[in-house]
Parts: sequence; C-alpha cells; structure tokens
Amino acid sequence: MARLGVAESQLVQGAYVDLLRAQAAPSKAGATAMERLEKWLEINLQEVHADLAPGCTEAAIAEFECEVGRSFPASLKDLYRAHDGQAGTANTGPFYGLSFLSMAQAKGHWIDWKKIADETSPEVMEGASMFSKSASAGTVKEIYANAYWIPFAYDHGGNYLGVDLDPGPRGTIGQVINFGRDEDEKFVVASSVAAFLEWLVDQLESGNSTVRLEDDGGRSLNTKEPEMSHFLDAIKILFASQRGA
Repeated sequence: MARLGVAESQLVQGAYVDLLRAQAAPSKAGATAMERLEKWLEINLQEVHADLAPGCTEAAIAEFECEVGRSFPASLKDLYRAHDGQAGTANTGPFYGLSFLSMAQAKGHWIDWKKIADETSPEVMEGASMFSKSASAGTVKEIYANAYWIPFAYDHGGNYLGVDLDPGPRGTIGQVINFGRDEDEKFVVASSVAAFLEWLVDQLESGNSTVRLEDDGGRSLNTKEPEMSHFLDAIKILFASQRGA
C-alpha cells in the first residue's frame, strides 16, 4: 500500500475530524427547538445569543410556582432550565424582538398584574375589560388582567407573551397567548411553550425574518412576512384565521 505524503495525510485527518464533528453535532431532526434557536441566533444575531443567561435553579422555578399557586407546564420549566432569560446587554430579544424575561423579572411583572387582578373592583375591571376579546371564542378569558397569566417575553411597553394557566372553556392550560396594556384581542399563539419554540424556529429557519440596524446602533429582529416592526402586531395577521373560529 502506498504511503501518504504529509499534505495528503493532513487532508485525510482533517476530513476524519470533520466527519466526527458532523456525527457528534445534532441534526436538525434530532436537535431540540432550543438548540436550533441557539444555532440560528449564533449565526444571525450573535449579540442575542451571547446575551442568553445560564439556566435558573430548580429552587427558583419551584418558588415562583408556589407563589402562583398552580403547577407550571413542563415546557415552561424547560425553557427556564435552558436559559434564565437574557442578561440585558442586547437591544433585542430572541422572540421576534421580544425580550426573554429572566424568572425574577417574570415574577416581578406577574406580581404587578396579579395586584391589578386582585385589587381592582369588579365594576372597574368590567370597564377595563370592555374591549377585551378572544380571537377564537372561548379559548382565552375576555378580561383585562388575570393572575394566572405568566409572562416570559416582553416588549418593554407593558405587553407580553405568556403562559395561560386559566384558559377559557375551549382553551388549553399552558397555551401561549398575547396580553398586556395594549393587547385587547387575545390569540393562542401556540398550545404550549414547546410548540411556540418549534413554530418560531421553523419560521426563522425558513427565512421569515428581518434583521435591521437601528438608529441607536443596535439590531432588531422582526418577521419578514408580514412586514411589521412589532411581533405583537404581526400576531394579529399571522393568526387572523382564529377570528370567528
């Protein structure tokens, strides 16, 4: 058998290393939605990828769960086991620009909304909920504030994506919904946090994203279709088929 020269040997060794790396790396089919999201961010929005915090402790999850008084869905816990939100150095967030709240931040926002839900008189709450509606009848309770809506994504303007632990009669515990100061019409964005992450990554990997350099020097992440500057506005178009369902 002919011996390989030094250059040929290096090429073979390099190819072998590449093969081992390919075998070790999770395929798209085998990777979790979070791993796929991390990979997409690493390639397209490095500053957001670097801003993801390490996962939070089981004790922190259990403490928040105990304060709420209801069990958290497994996929919400898994989200925070992977990353405890963002460190706060990036100008945008991984959820089409919405910031990923740390568990401490999520708890703080939840406490504020729980106070509104608990301390507002029925008459005042009825007035505040005058324009509240569920796009798909019966899936989300038509009320302004609910102590069992748990935020995890924030627009820094009083509006959120969150997990609904108190759905309407046609809804599902753990469904992901939009809610907040300006979110009168509620949509079921996904049946769970896991389903939301799968949907999000499918959208990003298929090219439905726009990354722009903003005036402040930071970059933003939005949907390409529909072309909107705010994901909570895009939801109303993306999930418009829920109306009247």
